[in-house]
Amino acid sequence: MLLPALLITLGGHIFTEYTLQKTKLGIYKRKNFLGLLIHASLWSLAMCPGLGLLSLFAPWKVLFLFATHAMIDFIKMRVATGKLKVFHPASIMDQLLHLLTLVIVYIK
Repeated sequence: MLLPALLITLGGHIFTEYTLQKTKLGIYKRKNFLGLLIHASLWSLAMCPGLGLLSLFAPWKVLFLFATHAMIDFIKMRVATGKLKVFHPASIMDQLLHLLTLVIVYIK
């Protein structure tokens, strides 16, 4: 079950971090705090099926993922303005921090 859970989590992450960022939500996120909260909510919810498959789901984990995701993205947008390339240092740090939050909730 670990591999399917990780693949589902990865798919949700890619969809919400990259695919949805190319829509109006990506633009709204950069211009409005509500857009950032919507993005963080969608990302957090997309992480739930993987946690559920491994019986690791807990409401506090969703809140933790939501809060940390919103903070990480908020700081990144303040530090590095404009559209960033995938391999920009701020983008890499952003993704590593998101990965760390996932490791924390998967460990229990």
